[in-house]
Parts: sequence; C-alpha cells; structure tokens
Amino acid sequence: MSENSEKQKRSPYSSKRKFKTLSAANLTRPFTDRAMRAKGFAQAEVIVKWPQIVGHDLSSCSLPVKLIFPRGERVGGTLVVRCESAYAPLLQHQTTRITEMINTFFGYGAVAKISLQQGPMPLQARRFKQSERALTSEETQKLETLVGDDEASPLKTALKNLGKQVLIKGGK
Repeated sequence: MSENSEKQKRSPYSSKRKFKTLSAANLTRPFTDRAMRAKGFAQAEVIVKWPQIVGHDLSSCSLPVKLIFPRGERVGGTLVVRCESAYAPLLQHQTTRITEMINTFFGYGAVAKISLQQGPMPLQARRFKQSERALTSEETQKLETLVGDDEASPLKTALKNLGKQVLIKGGK
C-alpha cells in the first residue's frame, strides 16, 4: 500500500508544478466567468464561438447579449441577440435555424426562443486589401540576390513573397 502511494507521488502526471506556463484564457477565466454568468451565459463559449455557431454571415451583423432561463431550470431559455436594425428582418426570419444551431452546439434544448434587440454593433477592424505595385528591376534583383534564384522550395517561395511585401511597403 505504501509503495503504491509513493509511486503516485513520483508520477510526473500527478505532481503539481509550481511554475508552469498557463494560457491567457486559463488565467482570465475566473474574472470573465463571473461577468458571463451575470449576463446568463454559463459557458463563455457561446460568445467566443458565435461565428462558428451561426456562421460568418449572421455573426457579422449579430451578437448574443444574454441568455435568460426560467427560474430554477437550464432548458428552454431565451437568448437575447443584438443586431443592427437593417438586419433585424433577416434574423427574425432565421430564428428557428439559429435556435437549432445553438441547441446543437449545447447538445440539448438550451434555447427555446430568440429575442432580437436592435442597436449599434461594436465596430470591427476591417482589412482592406491594398493595391500592389510592381517591383522595380532593381528591387527584383536585390530580392533574388538575398533569397537566391536556384531551386524553388516552399520555404524560398514564402521568403520571396515576404520580401516582396516588405519591399512594396517601403522597408529597404
């Protein structure tokens, strides 16, 4: 009996390391969980994974605000979703589909109804593709001498593309 307990203590899987690396999500979970529970979200994944649950098209114009359950139950709740006023008819038309997707994500009938709340959405950073200019012959020659012109491997191709972007943006 004492030998087994000593082996368990020495096992690398059972030991608690004092200085181990933790992810940022694990460090902030105690703080964010309280805030999420105040809004009715027992699981923060609904907000974090909203684009995966409803798809990119609907997630760009909507955002879950809170999840309200009947007193003492965890099924048949009402999900309050904020959307811009122009997209409200589209979301209203697709509420049954959204409900099915959310319940599929949860694995049970967590949401029975969706309530829409019209209002401004938070601004998202939008990336615009910049028009690329062609490299001059001098820049092309400089890139070829730095990377090499022999066998084209995936690494060399990636390095050439990176060098091209650096030269186009003005870093010399």
